[in-house]
Amino acid sequence: MARHEDIEMQLAELDIDGEENEQLVFEEGVDETVNKFELCLIGRFLTEKTINSRAMMSKMADVWKPAMGINIKELDTGVFIFQFYHNEDMRWVLNGGPWSFDNAMLVMETIPLGVEPMKVSLWHLNIWIQIHDLPTGFMSEIVGKQLGNFFGEFLEYDPKNNSSIWRECMRLKIRLDVRKPLKRKKKITRKNGGDFIVNCKYERLGEFCFICGLVSHTDRFCRRFLDKRSESAVKEWGVWLRAPPRRAVGQQKSKWLREENDGEWETRMGRSNDIPPFPEKAKNGGREIFKIWIRMGKALIER
Repeated sequence: MARHEDIEMQLAELDIDGEENEQLVFEEGVDETVNKFELCLIGRFLTEKTINSRAMMSKMADVWKPAMGINIKELDTGVFIFQFYHNEDMRWVLNGGPWSFDNAMLVMETIPLGVEPMKVSLWHLNIWIQIHDLPTGFMSEIVGKQLGNFFGEFLEYDPKNNSSIWRECMRLKIRLDVRKPLKRKKKITRKNGGDFIVNCKYERLGEFCFICGLVSHTDRFCRRFLDKRSESAVKEWGVWLRAPPRRAVGQQKSKWLREENDGEWETRMGRSNDIPPFPEKAKNGGREIFKIWIRMGKALIER
């Protein structure tokens, strides 16, 4: 049996640091080209409040309705990983934002190959904005790109929003840095002289600070307000930055209300192309209109 002194001497001679620093090469069994997070999104909510994780998971699953289901886990306080089971489900959620829970906006990103989820930067939000008060002639995509890069980083121009005979606003998708205040307006100078100001509204904008313009907190948690609590805080941002819903929630659209360039409206309504239109002017004291009504009624009955 070895003496106690001998054991201590043997331990002292061991080169632990040298053994730990020796290279260990794995020749098989490792595939660094596989991204196990290929169908996952990492996200966090922009809020100082505590998120009710269980309620959030249930709510977001109900809102997204992924065809193949979804698994949500909290990796750290306020940071969640969203695992999908089909690429189309993940793509729809990623492109359909911005999303929010309890009025707190959700920042989401894909997880690149070889990057740990908790190391993914979560500082940018893709959001649709509306540019109002643009004069006629300034509704082009070229102008939209310049404005998009001013209010954020330009991503997409919505050409369908400009199909109406009366274009109320320009619609753009931008990438927003949530560490910067929301931009509200921009002064533009014409080449031939004269200035005008365009105003920006944000679609589906959740809670944000009316004092500093950041979307990461509300007035109550604003450092600018807390540092000057004895003074009256000036609110230079407001609810007017929120764009109204594009379609009223829960309100059904009348079947008689026809959109511009809707070529299928007559088919859906059971109208036939061989039915003559109303004449521009009534003839013979209105008898011509009465005859057309009779013909339309017979045509509909025969159908």
